[in-house]
Amino acid sequence: MSRRIENLLSVAKQNGILDDPEVRKLVLAAGLSGNKSVQRSAVKAVLGKSVRHWKYPFDQEATFGEIRVGENFQQSLFCLSQEDLSKHLLAVGQSGSGKTTLFYSLMDEIDRPFWAFDLKQDYRHVEDILVLPWTEFRFNPLKPPENVPPRRWAQVFAEVFGHATALLSGSKNYLMKKIIELYRLYNLFNRNSPPFPSLHELELLVKKDGINFVRKQADYRDTLLNRLESMNLVAGTVFDCSQGYSVEELLQEDVVFEFDGLSRDVQNFLMEILFAYVYEYRLAQNQRGEGLNHVFFLDEGKRIFSVYKERQDASGIPEIDELTAKMREFGEGLVVADQEASKLTDSIKANTYTKVLLPTAGRKQFQAMTEAMNLSERQAEFAQELDTGEAIIQVGSRGPVPVKLTNYQLEKEVTDRKLEKRQRNRWEQLSYEPRKTTQSFDDKIAPGRSEEVPDREIPEDPTEVDLSNEADRLLKDVIENPFKPLTDRYQEFSSSYKGNKAKNKLVDQGVVIERKVKNSENRKLLQLTEKGRDHVEQNTDLDPEHEGRGGIVHRYWQQFIRDAFEEAGWHAFLEKFDADVYVNMGNTELAVEVAMGDNPREIKHVEKHLEKDFIVWIASRNKEIQEGLKQRMQEQGLNPDQVVFRLLREFLNR
Repeated sequence: MSRRIENLLSVAKQNGILDDPEVRKLVLAAGLSGNKSVQRSAVKAVLGKSVRHWKYPFDQEATFGEIRVGENFQQSLFCLSQEDLSKHLLAVGQSGSGKTTLFYSLMDEIDRPFWAFDLKQDYRHVEDILVLPWTEFRFNPLKPPENVPPRRWAQVFAEVFGHATALLSGSKNYLMKKIIELYRLYNLFNRNSPPFPSLHELELLVKKDGINFVRKQADYRDTLLNRLESMNLVAGTVFDCSQGYSVEELLQEDVVFEFDGLSRDVQNFLMEILFAYVYEYRLAQNQRGEGLNHVFFLDEGKRIFSVYKERQDASGIPEIDELTAKMREFGEGLVVADQEASKLTDSIKANTYTKVLLPTAGRKQFQAMTEAMNLSERQAEFAQELDTGEAIIQVGSRGPVPVKLTNYQLEKEVTDRKLEKRQRNRWEQLSYEPRKTTQSFDDKIAPGRSEEVPDREIPEDPTEVDLSNEADRLLKDVIENPFKPLTDRYQEFSSSYKGNKAKNKLVDQGVVIERKVKNSENRKLLQLTEKGRDHVEQNTDLDPEHEGRGGIVHRYWQQFIRDAFEEAGWHAFLEKFDADVYVNMGNTELAVEVAMGDNPREIKHVEKHLEKDFIVWIASRNKEIQEGLKQRMQEQGLNPDQVVFRLLREFLNR
């Protein structure tokens, strides 16, 4: 007998309806049939008959709003308001569960302009929208948004470019310096007007940089140049302009940006820089408090809101995650969907007011979403039986509601030829300014640029990973033993030289980065990058998942502190009740937060723990961080004396 049928019998027995002839027939049919659809129908019917025996676990109140999403299971309309959507929506479900249909429905219902980032040509079918394949798109990300100072935009650009292409801080700082230099050559600090430099000019400037062969500086230059060359080579037509299409005008239209066919890094960069561009534009125009102005649609949300990128830096969340929290203030709604909730950042799950759970494959993904929605055990059991086009929707603090989503019929296929025929007139109405350079720029960089700069050969795919046998062996050890010191790893090789060579291969390929744990014999650890995770998932049988959150140093201290409490005889857990380390001491519960920096999010965690009457400890890297956190607590109206402050090095004397 299958587990599902056993659960069905258990539900019928618990609710005293096993003697019902119809119930017996349903259970028998489900037991004899191997058809999952028949089994799901039987489960729903039994649950329906059980309603009068136990309290229905979902909210049945009517909903009010302008945006119709579907009907609840009592055939009443379920709607969202414009205000709900301005606070962001997250939908998670497996392929074919109804995410795209939900997007179609929302696009049709909202009466505000929207932009959709399309990576699979899913939305070219929607009527009365402007569809921009990347080959028809013109955008200069180095032109600051209107009224945004060039120096501020240089910092934003460097952060976004670095996040999208996995640059480390040294290379990001080098990039920002080169942008400032480029803006000076174009005299933008005195006159923020055309012509503006493009990514092509930035590449030339970096290429012409006089390197003094200091290894670090040369590494930063080569790393950045690799990214720029690849981006301009793949998508050079997009950036081949001094001024691209007017973002201000596009914000008044429904636009689908088709990025299918571009490399992953270019897709990520374009999506993130457009987010940042719109936010900085709204901020500069002071367009606050105006309700819902505009909506972004993004499928495959983990491409931007990747938990692996969030965990790489324990000192703070990425800039793009910060933007999602700030955008709502300016009426920018965000609708994000993905198949894998566990790979999305904690920030995007926390900063989405409306959550939609569709049929989900895999226990891990299902559990990640039910925990984010705080579903009860019975609600989660119900959600496991959802069919395609059915969802559990939770809006803010309201109770979750099962909803049958509105079906949306579309034209089956729109070929490239048909799309061009429909859109050609609209494309021709869009205007942009070709690239120009100032005289001083020509003198310094590339006189007669197009004639003097030779054509480049097409480089190999920069995302490809090519490892030696020794490097593969070291990578396996990094995954299986994440906290092993680097010196101990070298002992697995015939010599330290070979071990170091394997480590350098992993670092040079962008698979791992090296981190030092201070106050712990200065041990060195190797942390898997997002590129490394992709390589492991696609090419090995290894599991790159890990316990704990943040970067490798943060996770090292989490497990170190947990082990210290367990050695003392207590039950300690990672990430339980949203604490870095949770310790159950019988009648007392302790939450320990590991603070690698003076970050506002630490205070939010502390506040939640105190509300639960936990004893709270903060284990910080140094006293400066302690003092900063104490000051933040006072600013939030919290008494620092409610918290016990410890230094990480104090746990070494266990």
